[in-house]
Amino acid sequence: MNMPNFTPDNKQLVLGTALWGWGIDRSEAYALLEYFLAQGGQFVDTATNYPINKQAADFGLAVRWIADWVKSNRESNLKLIVKIGSRDNMGSPDIKLSTDDIEHAVRSLQEQFADTLCCISVHWDNRSDEARDSIAQTVQTLSRLNQTGLAIGLSGIKYPELYFKAEPTLAEKWIIQVKENFMTQKAREAYQTWFPNAKYLAYGINLGGLKSEAPKTGSSIALRNINISELFTEKLVEFINSPHEFNPRPTTLNELALAASYVNPVLSGIVIGPRNLEQLKGTLAYWALLEAHADKPTGLKVFDQLTKDLPSA
Repeated sequence: MNMPNFTPDNKQLVLGTALWGWGIDRSEAYALLEYFLAQGGQFVDTATNYPINKQAADFGLAVRWIADWVKSNRESNLKLIVKIGSRDNMGSPDIKLSTDDIEHAVRSLQEQFADTLCCISVHWDNRSDEARDSIAQTVQTLSRLNQTGLAIGLSGIKYPELYFKAEPTLAEKWIIQVKENFMTQKAREAYQTWFPNAKYLAYGINLGGLKSEAPKTGSSIALRNINISELFTEKLVEFINSPHEFNPRPTTLNELALAASYVNPVLSGIVIGPRNLEQLKGTLAYWALLEAHADKPTGLKVFDQLTKDLPSA
C-alpha cells in the first residue's frame, strides 16, 4: 500500500467531501471527483459522518457515494483518507474509538475500498486526562494499523499532548488536519508543540468560500453559518487590488487563500472544497501557476505582513 508522500516541498491538493450530500448532489460530486483525478489529483478526504448536516439519514452518505464510484472505477489513481470515530453527523462530541470500534470501521472500509484506502484518521476527540488509558488504546490500535501500511492521522483533537504521551515514537507519523487561514493558525500551533515534524494539511483556507459579495443562499459560508466582518473582507479585497511583490497575482479571495497556503512552509497539503466544477477548475489552474512561478520566500513575507494588518474578523 502506498503511503501518502506529503511534505512542504511536495505540497498536495486534497479534494474534500464535507459538503457532498449537503449542497452538492451525487452527480456533481462525481463530476468533481473525476475531473480532479483526470488532472492528476490523487488524494480525497472524507469522513464516516459526512455530511455533518444534522440529518441522521445522511450519516455516512459521502463514504457510500465514493464506495459506489469505486466499484465502477477500480483502476483509478484515487487514494482515500477517511476520518473515523464520530457516532453521528449532528456535530456532537460523541465518539467510538475503542480498539473494537476502530478495527470494525477499518475492516468495513477495506472491504469497500481495498488499496484505495491509504489513511485512517481520528475525527474529533475531546477526551481529557481522565481517559488517558482509553486514549492509549486508541493510539496503540492506530500504531498497529500503521505497521500494516496504512497512514494514520488526527483531526479535531482537543488534547494533543495525550496522543503524544501515549506513543511518542509516532510523533512524525501523524498526518494532522488543521483549520488554518487568515483568521487563525491556533489549531496547528497547539499540535506543533507536541508534533513539530508531523505532516499538516490545512482546511478552511478560504473561510468557507468567502467572496467579496454577499453570500448566496445555499453557499458553503451560508450553510455553515460563518460570519465575517465586512471590514475584514474589504481589507483582503484591497490587498488583491493593490501593488505587491507576489506573483502569480491572486485575482480572487480563493486564489489569495491558495497562495498564502502554498508558501506556508509548515503545510504539507491543502484540503479544498469546491462547490462546482467551475470552482475546481479555477483552483487547479491557479495552483499550477503557483507551482510553476511562485517565489515562496517573497510570498511568505508578503502574506505575513497582510495577516498582521488585518482587523478582527
